[in-house]
Amino acid sequence: MKTLPTGGTIVKLNKTPLLGGWGREGLANLGGNTAVTSGVLLQGHEAPADGSTPAAGSSGWFTVLSASANLAPVVEIADLPDFIRTGTAATAPITLEGVQ
Repeated sequence: MKTLPTGGTIVKLNKTPLLGGWGREGLANLGGNTAVTSGVLLQGHEAPADGSTPAAGSSGWFTVLSASANLAPVVEIADLPDFIRTGTAATAPITLEGVQ
């Protein structure tokens, strides 16, 4: 389990026990973010070829989860990237379950 703070802190996802691989799937417990109705809640980035952590301003960041009016409090994410961070719309930490 990993808790992602607000503010866009970049977090590397390690091996997941669910499928025994890297990245893969997990559950996002949105906490207080269920009240957010628009914007980006989670962003992801694949590992750079040199193995470094991607820069915050890298063009490789993509949307993993967007907020909506009917978003469930727990959302399955089928294919998590190597790195993840909260998006600008996140108002509370998001906990990823099933990842290390």
